[in-house]
Amino acid sequence: GLLGVVVVVTVAAPAAVAAPVVAAATGSVNPVHPAAGPENAKVTLIEISDFQCPFCSRAAATVTELKKLYKDDLKVAFVNLPLSFHPNARPAAIAGLAAHRQGKFWEMHDKLFGNAKALTADNFKKWAGEIGLDVAKFEADMKDPAVGAQVDRDQAMANGLGISGTPGFFINGVRISGAQPVENFKKIIDEQITKANDLIARGTAAVDVHEQLVRANNPSSADNFVKWVIKGEAVPVNAKPAPDPKAAAEKKPAEDDRTVWKASVSDADPIEGPKDALVTIVEFTDFQCPYCSRVRPTLHDAMKQYEGKVRLIFKNQPLPFHKNAGPAAEAALCGGDQGKFWEMEERLFSNQGSLERAQLTDHAKAVGLDVGKFNKCMDGGKMKAKVAADQEIAERVTATGTPAFFINGRKISGAQPIDAFKRLIDEELVKAEAMVKSGVAKKDVYAKIMASAKENIPAPPLAAETASFDYNGSPVYGSKDAKVKIAIYKDFQCPFCARVGAPVKAVVKEDKNVAVFFKHFPLSNQCNPGMGRDMHPAACTAAYWSFAADAQGKFWDFEEIVFNSMRTMMPSEGDIATKLAGLEANLKTYAKQAGMDVAKAEAYVKSKVWQPKLSKDIQEAGAAKVRGTPAIYINGRAYNGAMNPAAIKAVVAKLLAGTI
Repeated sequence: GLLGVVVVVTVAAPAAVAAPVVAAATGSVNPVHPAAGPENAKVTLIEISDFQCPFCSRAAATVTELKKLYKDDLKVAFVNLPLSFHPNARPAAIAGLAAHRQGKFWEMHDKLFGNAKALTADNFKKWAGEIGLDVAKFEADMKDPAVGAQVDRDQAMANGLGISGTPGFFINGVRISGAQPVENFKKIIDEQITKANDLIARGTAAVDVHEQLVRANNPSSADNFVKWVIKGEAVPVNAKPAPDPKAAAEKKPAEDDRTVWKASVSDADPIEGPKDALVTIVEFTDFQCPYCSRVRPTLHDAMKQYEGKVRLIFKNQPLPFHKNAGPAAEAALCGGDQGKFWEMEERLFSNQGSLERAQLTDHAKAVGLDVGKFNKCMDGGKMKAKVAADQEIAERVTATGTPAFFINGRKISGAQPIDAFKRLIDEELVKAEAMVKSGVAKKDVYAKIMASAKENIPAPPLAAETASFDYNGSPVYGSKDAKVKIAIYKDFQCPFCARVGAPVKAVVKEDKNVAVFFKHFPLSNQCNPGMGRDMHPAACTAAYWSFAADAQGKFWDFEEIVFNSMRTMMPSEGDIATKLAGLEANLKTYAKQAGMDVAKAEAYVKSKVWQPKLSKDIQEAGAAKVRGTPAIYINGRAYNGAMNPAAIKAVVAKLLAGTI
């Protein structure tokens, strides 16, 4: 999936969206919007969000951190943008504003984001009681049309300011899209504090700072921003963003927009639309990817608008960090084996949070499949080869993220709006119609286009050079005497390291000829002399404790807990001594959760018995030319292939057969 992708949202609003009657604004935002922080802060952050959006939940945690870091200089105001494909988002927005009427918005805000999968009327009522609201008044306010009208106004305002996907932010008018790292916010906030100080020093009243900086930072949207956000004036129902002349002048087509990629199709592919359609859309998707789900209404709209002229070809690209995406892909194809692919596809995308193996059988039953045949298809691995073939094609056309689309071979990445699809479809229709006039049969148009299309031939999955590793003493998953040894260099603060474990372990579970060996390469000069800086300050200490876990036979339990807790392993607040103390406390907690003798582990860490083992791993990494993590070696040869079980198993099979 891709972060920060703009999604077109249809706003269901009444005939007019008038601003609710409120007191005149006396601060940097109109009081109709829930806000926290100093009244006339130097920096005002407008958060535009959806309580059912997982990325909004992440961003909310970032905003909470910012509120603590800049408590004297930052004001945060909340604007609702419940997306149409999140059915519980609008009721949750209404619940938040109903709580706001009793001065408890932020308490309800925390409840809603903390329980995003349980947004029901009964829970809204329960949480209202828990945060100390007058529940009867809360329920009455939930039903008040004026509260719903405020949500409609928020939606219209967000769209009018150019925000159609969530989360979105304005920091003194500077726009940020998506759940970005806290450092990106801090950089802008620090710059805005400097600008605010300069304005105040030159005599600008604190109450006027927000407006002046909005006008300086975002001139194209400033008039509407001031009217709607600061002054609380009525927002037109179909408000549209003001054009930005500078952006329009600088706008360029995507670099790969004209490239025609060889998105090969076969009779085994699920298809919607006529086989001899002049335009073919090849979709690479992942059943656990939220953006893949979001773009489906856009695809349906395109298919309807170009009925008879366009066909949609479905291909799977389950990403390695979505553990249920691969089985879900097979389940959809097993549904297709009984003539119900699209019914199964609809069911799976509508239940992205329920894709465990047993739940797949439930979905099969719900769409009317023969469950016995479905389970035989799944358990026999009938569709694994088809999924692997799709992934191989995806790699050859650079569809490494999802969703990715190829319109007669021309690429569109991400959940783009309908206009992006229509532009390419219209252009390709003209070309295809010209081909037909020149004598090409309609059924042969796509094949002729593909005949000269581009492919990205990947590098060999294994490097020719072989490095030497001592596997003795390294944590092993599988048999230490396995014929195929996979060494993975990891760092306990590396997010990609957390992702590669699952696909490799899946191969080991299926094949006793394979084993995984954990090798240490912390990206920190605290313990890795080759590193120029302390990139991951918690990595070394976590590595020390993992050695203690291995000494007690609990390495893999401890490893899993640490990677699952990676983002909170080291506190983000306080001086370095406070952070290190918090890190040690957390590692002790993880050790206890893993079933370790914590006192014994602490003594092991302090004894530095682990030091020769860590030095050996780092020295071998240097000889193998490891520069970052994760770094994967199969029988000593650097692995450059896709990180999914099918790709790894294919390499293992060739190694065992002696053909690679």
